[in-house]
Amino acid sequence: AADHMIDYRYRVLDAAKSADLFKRQTKPLLIHQRTGKVLVVPQTAKVGPLRNSNPPKEGKTYWMFFGNAGNLVKKGDKVTVVIGEFRAENLVVG
Repeated sequence: AADHMIDYRYRVLDAAKSADLFKRQTKPLLIHQRTGKVLVVPQTAKVGPLRNSNPPKEGKTYWMFFGNAGNLVKKGDKVTVVIGEFRAENLVVG
């Protein structure tokens, strides 16, 4: 997405434990660790939020996009992804 979006992918190992990640009312956040700025998943008029919200299946890889206005997050930066109670810290953008 030409640096305008961050593509976050993850694999589900346990469908029951990951169910909360897929709830539509849970709003995912990506925190740029250097600046503390928070990026969100964009919502388009025709498609809706740019993330998966169907029931998870074990072994499947899922995705979500975070808006990256102004190209704030760059390759090599560290970020934290927060989805409800789930928190993944010190992820390096590739």
